[in-house]
Amino acid sequence: MSAPPVGAAIAALGVTQIVGWGTTHYLPAILADSIAEGIGASPTLVLGSFSWGLLIAGASARASGRLMDRYRARRVMTIASVLVALGLLVMSFAHGGALLFVGWTLIGLAMRSVLYDGAFAALTVLAGHRARRAISLLTLFGGLASTVFWPIGGWLDATFGWRATLQVYALLNLVPCALLHARFAGGARRRTDAGAPHAADASAGGPLDAQRALGLATLAFTLYAFVQSAMAAHLVRLLADFGFGAAVAVSAASLMGVAQVLARIAEMALQRRLSTFAVAVPSVALLPMAFAVALLLPTSAIAASLFVLLYGCGNGLMTIVRGALPLAIFGSEGYAELLGRIAGPGFVAAAAAPVLFSALLEATGASAGLALLGLLSLGALGAILALIRLARRGLHP
Repeated sequence: MSAPPVGAAIAALGVTQIVGWGTTHYLPAILADSIAEGIGASPTLVLGSFSWGLLIAGASARASGRLMDRYRARRVMTIASVLVALGLLVMSFAHGGALLFVGWTLIGLAMRSVLYDGAFAALTVLAGHRARRAISLLTLFGGLASTVFWPIGGWLDATFGWRATLQVYALLNLVPCALLHARFAGGARRRTDAGAPHAADASAGGPLDAQRALGLATLAFTLYAFVQSAMAAHLVRLLADFGFGAAVAVSAASLMGVAQVLARIAEMALQRRLSTFAVAVPSVALLPMAFAVALLLPTSAIAASLFVLLYGCGNGLMTIVRGALPLAIFGSEGYAELLGRIAGPGFVAAAAAPVLFSALLEATGASAGLALLGLLSLGALGAILALIRLARRGLHP
């Protein structure tokens, strides 16, 4: 099968990203309490099964990348969509914790392939030297996942119940996702274009200390993964803990998707003027700024909205940075496996985040939780700064 046009692939994969994120990573924020009540378990057990799925995703991330590099993204992403659908269907029949863990095991095996890392790998092959722009365009779609699926999930749950909601989610991963992946997730590898990134181009100062650079990239994105996972699972709860009603909390949380998209549009508009390095630093810096706003400003709807908007902008840009920065520093050869190596520890951190952060909130309250996320964000910023300095100076091993 010939490679599809890049524009069509971006649009098709964009749809699958909205569905993929909405029906996996953003699922617990809306359905965890309903599932827990329905099976007579604690929300911690439900979040624990989600964390298990993320651990499976982390353990299989590098192998998934190797499969993509070897067999191309189309085949791997199509099979992964079927696995996600099967996992959601299994969970919909749960009457205890066992089937939740089975379902999240299946989803975890597929999660890395159907979400951004898999799509980035597919677009890097298709788009060549235009990969950064293709990645940015794709994230415009993915940024809408929470805005689309939090309200939809809440409505489906309230109207039909959580079991039917999971079954609808399963169907969406088959139609359209599996079909779109089968048609649009890649083709034969294109010859490298002039101007395509290579590891040797990452710095003008000399050879890159690849192992140190890989370590810094992994540290930065692992810290970010903990923050992102905690926020995805608990943003609505955090807002509720500050005294906002459920409807206001969900509405404010839904602003995150809008902020992500607006930030990504701005990044695209400035791509000709700003390098990937120049975009990376302010992207990470927005995260601790958001937590500072939440901690320092008086509690109000305006403060809550500003917090969500700042975090959403930073989170939206970090998605682009996570795909574009490794490409700029290490090059496109073996890119899918490289993303898997970086993502593996991040999935472990993301797996621990919902349960650990839930326990922290119960023990100390929302303020301490926000302070921790702010400190972790500062750590990610420091690692990114060190990584960029290393890449620019081209230190010898």
